Amino acid sequence: MQENSNQKLPSDVADLKTEPTKISPIVAVSDAIKDYENKRVVFSFEVYNSTQCRIGSIDKTEAKKLTKELKKVSTTLTKHLMHQHSSGIACKAVNDSGNYSALFADVPEDTDLLEIDYSSAGRVFGYLVNNIFNIVAIGKEHR
Repeated sequence: MQENSNQKLPSDVADLKTEPTKISPIVAVSDAIKDYENKRVVFSFEVYNSTQCRIGSIDKTEAKKLTKELKKVSTTLTKHLMHQHSSGIACKAVNDSGNYSALFADVPEDTDLLEIDYSSAGRVFGYLVNNIFNIVAIGKEHR
């Protein structure tokens, strides 16, 4: 695209030709931009699917492991959730096929459903929107 030399910049935009080391704060920072990648993960049970959840069948030892894993997830930055080497959390995307299909029933289309495996004792299924992990189900068995 060719630049039009007759076009003038708005007055609130810094003139980089005269002050090359200074950019107006109005241009450089916007309060409207939320940095969800650097926020901790929080949980929502709004889409919780009780027909697919098996949390009622876990024993005391498994419940302790689940609680520790949920605590670990809630202290993790969103940008690290899918990176096991930096978070210590075994989190991966699952496909809408086979035994996983029932989990997608009330999940918005084009959503990446995630599976968090905790201590080989169980799994938490949900999806991330901004920094909110929407829990769909919790279960012991591998699907």
